Amino acid sequence: MSFWKSFISCVCTLLFLSCSVTKNVPDDHYLLNRNKIKTDIPEISQLDLEAYLLQNSNNYTFGFMRIKLGLYNLAGSDTAGWLNRWLRRIGEPPVIYDQQLTERTQEMLTKVMRNRGYIDSQVEVALKTKRKRIHVSYRITGCEPYRIGKYQIDLPDDSAMVLLGQDTTAIVAQALFDVDALNMERDRVTSLLRRHGYYNVQKNMLHFLADSATVSHQVDLRMVLQEQYMVDSVKSLIFHRKKINSVTIHCITDMETLSQQEIDFDTTVYNGYTVISEKGKRLFTHKLLTTKTAVRAGDWYNEQSVDRTYSNLNSLSAVKYVNIGFQERKDGMLDCAIYITPEKKLAFSVEVDGTHSDGDLGASLELSYQNKNIFKGAETFRIGMNGAFEAMGKVGQFYHSSSVGGEMSLRIPSLAMPFIKDDFRRRYSGSTQFSISYNFQQRPGYRRNIANMGMSYSWHARRYGFNYNLLDISYIYLPWISDAFRSRYLTPSSSIRFSYENHLIMRMGFGINYSNYEASKPLRNYCNFRGNVTVAGNFLYAMSHLFQHEKDSNGGYNIFSTRYAQYAKSDFDFGYHHIINSRNQLIFHAAFGIGFPYGNTTILPFEERYFCGGANSLRGWSARWLGPGSYKNSMGYIDYMNQSGDIKLEMNIESRFKLFWKLNGAVFIDAGNIWTIKEYNEQPGGLFRFGDFYRQIACNYGVGLRLDFSFLVLRVDMGIKLFDPSYTSPHERWRTELSWANDVAFHFAVGYPF
Repeated sequence: MSFWKSFISCVCTLLFLSCSVTKNVPDDHYLLNRNKIKTDIPEISQLDLEAYLLQNSNNYTFGFMRIKLGLYNLAGSDTAGWLNRWLRRIGEPPVIYDQQLTERTQEMLTKVMRNRGYIDSQVEVALKTKRKRIHVSYRITGCEPYRIGKYQIDLPDDSAMVLLGQDTTAIVAQALFDVDALNMERDRVTSLLRRHGYYNVQKNMLHFLADSATVSHQVDLRMVLQEQYMVDSVKSLIFHRKKINSVTIHCITDMETLSQQEIDFDTTVYNGYTVISEKGKRLFTHKLLTTKTAVRAGDWYNEQSVDRTYSNLNSLSAVKYVNIGFQERKDGMLDCAIYITPEKKLAFSVEVDGTHSDGDLGASLELSYQNKNIFKGAETFRIGMNGAFEAMGKVGQFYHSSSVGGEMSLRIPSLAMPFIKDDFRRRYSGSTQFSISYNFQQRPGYRRNIANMGMSYSWHARRYGFNYNLLDISYIYLPWISDAFRSRYLTPSSSIRFSYENHLIMRMGFGINYSNYEASKPLRNYCNFRGNVTVAGNFLYAMSHLFQHEKDSNGGYNIFSTRYAQYAKSDFDFGYHHIINSRNQLIFHAAFGIGFPYGNTTILPFEERYFCGGANSLRGWSARWLGPGSYKNSMGYIDYMNQSGDIKLEMNIESRFKLFWKLNGAVFIDAGNIWTIKEYNEQPGGLFRFGDFYRQIACNYGVGLRLDFSFLVLRVDMGIKLFDPSYTSPHERWRTELSWANDVAFHFAVGYPF
């Protein structure tokens, strides 16, 4: 029960910090205890209304503890000592109630409700005091809202009206008379016109005329051009569609050189574009610049093409700054000027990291050289070298593992595919990558060489990202295996023997990811999804059949005296972020993966098998200490070979909340396990069975701390086992009697787990 005593002590400490919250509240003043908004309008989110509170109470943790305020009060009034200054800096002073801010909040909430269509709504404020604390309640009574009756657009241009008539509006009859919705409608109309040549149309030129005299609580709307723009000469200018006369691309190392007369420039016309660069300093190829530019001479002005050009050029790592401007000509056309400033071409980096994996300490070093424009087509060429060392051990023994390797890659900022038109390349920002790498690993039981070569494509379309691995070849060569390792894991009857023989993997895969997160709307719920499908060995297997190769003594085909793997694998990952308020959010996460060996392979290669536990998985277990199924690890140390599987299922719920300074907290529940898809003698209890797999789903709960510096997140999690399927009896599986050694796991990691 020592665990529970420690846990209760921690809770008592936190409660102590949250006490005496009015210690630094002056006499005749009140601590703002809580703000509460009550409304009888289900259509309006309380979270949206909380954004208009001009005075918020001190930060609460778990809904009842004010740790930041407690730390501030703990510092006392003497600020001479460094400890008191530090406590005050990371703490939070008491929020003293301000009546004027409450009155202004009341006015803002009234305005918000009227803008949402509840014009007759009432906002009442109720104050409740107790000792030196005050509770503020805002009671919003909506009454009957105003709704939209008829809606029409009436602009003084027939061509514009025809264009708008072909598009669908979001303003519908009986919708709430919502000012935000009307602003979105103005954005829609403006954007549609500016995408079809109406260069001079601006949002502020449009407004609505409202008529509420027909039906009670109903408003008829008409979008019109504002009166000051109704002069014939102004109207003709606004609704005159503009074509692009010319596009000039200025590629200059420094924009100040444009005004220096002594600088000579080269001017080249390429595919209808004029490219200007400093004489003798050709920074980028003309093909790259014109392919990434969606604005073209002879086309109608299209604001979407301008945005796409910005996106395409800014996505290039070799580009630092982009600016696009237009000049109106006397003949009514537009001249487009694009100014591009390059980024520094060369980059060197050295990274040294400390590692901590399941109690084992280590360090890694990585050196890299990068050329961001090696062939003047914004191609990124990278060479990297890395090395790592990790001290490992178990009771009575000490040993280590190490690795050293290097990689070389070339990323081309376009889809290097035949039969792809330039219009497609402009529309979808894509890249092609070639890579080659080598890694030598030395483990206590074996030495392994891994060589890899690949070619892949990636491209984006709005919120979707796609990745296609056209070719990915890995060759695994083991020059030495210890006798102890061989006798334990690689007996002739061992099903995992293939993973530790020389083998070849030739695969291809397709992946998709999606996210609707918007940085401009941080309080909006969002989700993300990733999916990936990989197949390996099918081409080689077909060639083996076609040329009638003979099978080896183990019943498999070889290529260059090396057996190749054949399998199919798919992975899916889904996350949903529910934003409670600016300080709290709830995250739901689920992941599923399955790999199936067939044909030339009886088991997935070790590199492709799943494992469970660790900082980004079930945090009540160390990495590779859980599963498969009800398999029990009785060795006292990580069983890398047997504690892996072909199926993985994980589910997580995590509540994240702000504590103080840069420190955030989390509480979580994790559930899941891995299973094998076939029966293997070395992994008893690991087979996936529909009838009882749910009885083998492990579960843990826990708490965590995060230091969030925006650019870097350092994380410590403590996971506590709740249900462990590796035990035989139900009483043991439910971990009611906990011990620090067997049921608690600590994890240090960088970044969030999902």
